[in-house]
Amino acid sequence: MAPANKDYYRLLQVSPSADQTTIKKAYRKMAVLWHPDRNPDSTVAEERFKSIAEAYAVLGDPVKRHRYDQMGPEAFFGEFSTDDIFQGFDLSDLFKEFGLAPIKETLFSIIDKDATPTVKSVPYQDFFSEFGQKNTPRKTPGKPPTINVTVAVTLKEAVFGAIKVAAYNSSSEVVRFYVTVPQGAHQGQVLIIPKKPGRLGQPRNELTVTLNVLPDPAFQRLGHDLHTSLTLTSAELAMGCRPMVPTLDGSRLRLTVPPGTHSGQKFKAAGHGVPGLDGRRGDLLILVTQSTAG
Repeated sequence: MAPANKDYYRLLQVSPSADQTTIKKAYRKMAVLWHPDRNPDSTVAEERFKSIAEAYAVLGDPVKRHRYDQMGPEAFFGEFSTDDIFQGFDLSDLFKEFGLAPIKETLFSIIDKDATPTVKSVPYQDFFSEFGQKNTPRKTPGKPPTINVTVAVTLKEAVFGAIKVAAYNSSSEVVRFYVTVPQGAHQGQVLIIPKKPGRLGQPRNELTVTLNVLPDPAFQRLGHDLHTSLTLTSAELAMGCRPMVPTLDGSRLRLTVPPGTHSGQKFKAAGHGVPGLDGRRGDLLILVTQSTAG
């Protein structure tokens, strides 16, 4: 499971079914509560404030929230860098919400305890440096086009996860990159690939990968269940047998077929299907058919 500070709904104390208005209200309430101006010299407050900002950067963006809900925290953080999380998130909005000190280039002011008070400014880029904000261009004119790449994966790779090599043509070279296919990936799923820093602060292309899950000759997927078939002779159906059944992960199961089984009956091998976000797996359903040869 993802650590508690990555459970964004828990951080903002809202339900996963909460609408955007509720999420924004919860964010305002929590951010005011933990704002460093309200909690001077508190490292706990600083860390909580960062986590709340990160949570809102995702849940306050419908697209990022959909991916977070779809993938779950663990898979989400395997695909999204902290730079991706704060992409398009205007930190100045953090401060406009509160009516606190009018802050532009500083996160908060620290007054020295001496006879002549002076103000030390802490750039908010530095405050959020662990979230990929340090030395990030404030704004860049013109957003480069999104690069879309389709990657073919086998059913086994989609179900159990894999690392694939993909490529696209840039203006001067073929760019190759790795794609981490999460467990339980499905046909048409879109993955956002973390971007490397641009040269000299230039804007970077958004890079997405669409998964094309290839048909498997022996297995079909329906939700979290896998379906396969097993052909037996009329004698095996009548008398019963214990054949070996292959599974998608390459192992083999011993199936007990009782006497008098009819063609068209299904048997279930629990826990041999597709892994879910909670770690549990669906089932393997085996359709028994009679051989035409006997």
